[in-house]
Amino acid sequence: MTSRLTGGMLLASTAFLWAGDATYEETPVVSPAPVEASSGGFCDAYKNIGKLYSDDTNPIIQSFSVFGRIHYQYGYTDGVDANGDNFNYESDEIRRFRVGAKMGLLNYFELKGQAEIFNDQEPAGGDRNFEFKHMWDLTFTFDAKDAFGIEAVDGLKFGYGKRETHTSAEWDISSNSIKTVERSAISNKVWPSATEFDNATGGWVDIKSGNFRTELGVFSTTQDDYIAGWDDGIMYWANAWYDISSMTGADISKLYFAGFYQDIEAGDEVLGGGMEWSTSLSLTYGRGPWQFILEGIYADNGDQAADRDGNVWGVVFLPSMFLIEDKLEAVARYQYQGSSEDEGIRLNSRYARRAESVGDADLDGARGDAHHSFYAGLNYYFCPSTKVMAGIEYDDIESNGDHVYEGWTTFLGFRTYF
Repeated sequence: MTSRLTGGMLLASTAFLWAGDATYEETPVVSPAPVEASSGGFCDAYKNIGKLYSDDTNPIIQSFSVFGRIHYQYGYTDGVDANGDNFNYESDEIRRFRVGAKMGLLNYFELKGQAEIFNDQEPAGGDRNFEFKHMWDLTFTFDAKDAFGIEAVDGLKFGYGKRETHTSAEWDISSNSIKTVERSAISNKVWPSATEFDNATGGWVDIKSGNFRTELGVFSTTQDDYIAGWDDGIMYWANAWYDISSMTGADISKLYFAGFYQDIEAGDEVLGGGMEWSTSLSLTYGRGPWQFILEGIYADNGDQAADRDGNVWGVVFLPSMFLIEDKLEAVARYQYQGSSEDEGIRLNSRYARRAESVGDADLDGARGDAHHSFYAGLNYYFCPSTKVMAGIEYDDIESNGDHVYEGWTTFLGFRTYF
C-alpha cells in the first residue's frame, strides 16, 4: 500500500507541473471548481499553457490548442459479501490519461479529438501500459449562427463524430470537475457507453436561446475505436438546460433534463448494456460557498437476462460547500437506486466488484434490487484545474431481501488537466 501511494504521489507531482485552467470542455449544469485561481502567479502562468496559436485574421486556421488530463486514484474496500464473510481489497490506478487537440478553421468550423493513451489493467489482474486505448471523442462542428448571421437564436451548431452523450446531471459535469472520486452507480448505469467504455458516433444539433439550451442527436450503436459506422441500431438522444436564476435570485439555479431511446434488434451491438430508454430530471442550486444537485432518474433495462430486465429508478442528492474559499471543499452524496427485478441494478465496477473478480469475495455479481450509498469527502484545490480528493463511501445492496454486499470504501485521488 505504501509503495503504491508513494508512486502515485510522485506521478501526481509530475503531472501537477502541467496544470492549467483550460475552458475547452463545457459543463453547462454547474461550475464545480473555483472560478478564480487563489494561488496567484503559478495558476495564472499555466492558465493558457495549451493555447498554441490564435489569429482571427487567418482565413484558414484561426486557433490551435492542445489539452490533456491525468487522473490517479487509490481505493481500499472493507466489506461483507453475500455469504456473510468479511473481505478487503485495495488497488491504485491511472484512472484517466488523455491527450487531445482542437483546431478552429475556416472561421465557422472546429475539429477536436481526444485519445485515451494509458491502459491500466493492473487492478483487474492485468498489466499497466502506455498505449493507445481508444479515441474518447473525435468531432467536427459547424457554427451555423455565425456562418449565416442567424439572429433568431443565440447559438446554433451542428456536429458529427464520436462524443459523450450526457444522460444525468453527474455525467454532464466533466470528470475533471466532478466533486466525488467516482460518479454514483445509477448515473453510470444510464450512461449509454460502448462496450469498451467509450462513446458513441452520431450527429447532433446544439441550440441556445436566452436561458434555454438543448442538444438533440441521433447516434449509431455500432462501436469502433475511432468513428463507428451505422451497421446496427440507432440511439435517439436529447438533453436540455433551463437557467432559472432570474426567478430564484440564486447564484446558480438550473433545471436539467436528459434522455435517450435505443432502437435495436437481436444481434445488434448495443450501448449502455442494452438499456431501452432512460430519463432524468435535476435541479442545481447554489448561493455563495454552497450548492446542491438533486436528481431523479427513471429507465428501462430493455431485453436482458432473467431477473435483469424491467424498470430501474434512482435519486441522487449531492450537496457541497467551500470551507475555505476556492481552496477546501466539503462534499456529500446520497444515492438510492432500485429495480422491479431482483438483479436490475448493480454496484460500480470499482472497487468491491473487483474484489470478486480478482479475489475470494462472493457478491453474486454485485447485482440487486435496492442499493443505498453514502459518500463524504474533502477536495483541496491547488488551482482550479488541479486538486487532491479524499472520500469515504458506504454501500448496501440487496436482492430480494438478501444482502449482496455491505461495506466501506476509502478513496484518495489526484486530478489535473490543462
